[in-house]
Amino acid sequence: MRISTLLLLFIFCLTAYSRILQVGPGKQYDVPSKAAAVVLDGDTVEIDAETYTGDVCAWSKNNLLIRGTTAYAHLAAGGKNSGGKAIWVVGGNNNVIENIEFSDCTVPDKNGAGIRFEGTNLTVRHCYFHDNEDGILAGDNPNSDIVIEQTEFARNGYGDGQSHNLYINHVKSLTFRFNYSHHAKIGHNLKSRAFTNYIMYNRIMDEETGTSSMLIDLPNGGKSFIIGNLLMQGPNAENRKLISYGSDTSSNPIKELYVVNNTMVNKRAAGATFVGIQNGTTFAKIINNIFTGPGEVYTGTADTVTNIHFTDVTEGYFRNELDYDYHLTFLSPIINYQGSVPGSADSFSLIPELQYKHPMSYEYRDNAFICIGAYGYPIMGVDDELSLSYLSIYPNPASNFIEINLGAIHELHMQDIRIYNTIGECVLNNSSSILQNGDVIKIDISNLYPGVYFVRIGNEMKMFVKE
Repeated sequence: MRISTLLLLFIFCLTAYSRILQVGPGKQYDVPSKAAAVVLDGDTVEIDAETYTGDVCAWSKNNLLIRGTTAYAHLAAGGKNSGGKAIWVVGGNNNVIENIEFSDCTVPDKNGAGIRFEGTNLTVRHCYFHDNEDGILAGDNPNSDIVIEQTEFARNGYGDGQSHNLYINHVKSLTFRFNYSHHAKIGHNLKSRAFTNYIMYNRIMDEETGTSSMLIDLPNGGKSFIIGNLLMQGPNAENRKLISYGSDTSSNPIKELYVVNNTMVNKRAAGATFVGIQNGTTFAKIINNIFTGPGEVYTGTADTVTNIHFTDVTEGYFRNELDYDYHLTFLSPIINYQGSVPGSADSFSLIPELQYKHPMSYEYRDNAFICIGAYGYPIMGVDDELSLSYLSIYPNPASNFIEINLGAIHELHMQDIRIYNTIGECVLNNSSSILQNGDVIKIDISNLYPGVYFVRIGNEMKMFVKE
C-alpha cells in the first residue's frame, strides 16, 4: 500500500509539472492573463498567434515555458500595464519565453517595458519588442543569468535618454546573441550592467533614420566579450560613441573588455569614437575589427592587433551598403588583410565560430583564413595568394561564352574550374581534368545575370564582366 501511494504521488507530480495550457479564441483560456492566474511550476503555456490588446499580467511561477504558436502572439498594451511596470512582469526562476510580440507599453514613470524581469534566470528567444518605453527592463540580481537570442528590438524608449531598447541591471551574466536591435529612441540599443556580458553575432544599428544614443553601453564595466557583431551608427545618433565601457565607474568586480572581429560603421559627423574605454579598466583588447567612417578607433588604453580603419568607404568594399549588408566582396581590399588568431580569455575562446545572418539568425564561419571583421570570407584558404597574372579570358566583357586561356601555367591538377560572383558565391562549377599550358576552355555563361564575376583555378583568379 505504501509503495502504491508513493507511485501515485510520483505520477501526480509528473503530470502536474508537465501540463500544457492553451490560450486563444475558443481555447481553454481566451487571453494570457487567465492562464497566468492558474499556472503552476513547470507548466507550458501555448498562446495562439492573435493580438491580445490590453491584456497585461504577472508571471510568478518557476520553470515555465511560455510560447507563441506558429507565429508571434502579439501583446499590445493598449494603454494598460501590470503593476505600473510592464506588459508582463516576470518573476520566478528559470523561465523561458518564445515567439511573443510586445508593443506600446507606457507607464507614469516613463519606463514601461515589454517585460519587467524580477526573477532569477530568464531565456527570451525569437521575440519582438517594439514601441515600448523599454523593451526588456531587468532588475538587480547577482545570481541571475539572462539569455536573449534571435529577438528584435525596435523603437523602444521614451525619448529622454533614460529608457532603452533593453536595459539589464546588475545580474550575473547577460548572453545577447543573434539579435537585431535598432532605432532606439534617444536611449541605447543595448545597455547592460551585468557582471559578465557575452554580446556576440548581433546586428545593432541606427540605420539612416535612427536617433539612439549609443549602440552598446556597458557603464559598470564587467568582463565583457563583444565578438562578431555588425554595429552601425547612423547620421542622427545622439552620442558620439558607438561602444562605451565603464562610464559610470567600473564597479563590477572584473574590468576586462574584449572587442573581437566586429564590423563597425560610423555615419555620424567627425568627432565620433568607435570604442570609448574609461580609466580603471584592467585590460582591453581590440583585435581583428573593421572600422569604417570618421572618428577615433578608441579612447583610453587598449591592446590593439590587426584592425583596419577606412575613414571613407568606396563602392564595392561591401556587398550592399545601402541595405546595411557588410559582407565582403571580391572587389574589397579587405579580403587580403589577414587577421590574427585571437586566442582566449581564461577558458573562453575569442575565435568567432559563427556569424550573424539577417534576420536574427546565424551561420557557421569559415576560419581557415583568419579574416577581419564580422564576416568570414568563404573562398580564401590558408596561405592563398590570389594571382591575377596568368589566366586569360576572351571575350571580356562577354555575353554567352567565355574562353579561358591558361597561358603561362605549365600544369595544374584540378578537380574543377569555378566561377564566383562578387559576394563569394559559386555560381558555376565546371569539372575539368589536368590542364596543360595552351589549353583553351570554353564555358557557357548564358545563364548568368549581367555583372562582375571571377574565374578561379587553384590559386589563380581572373575577373570578367557578363553583359
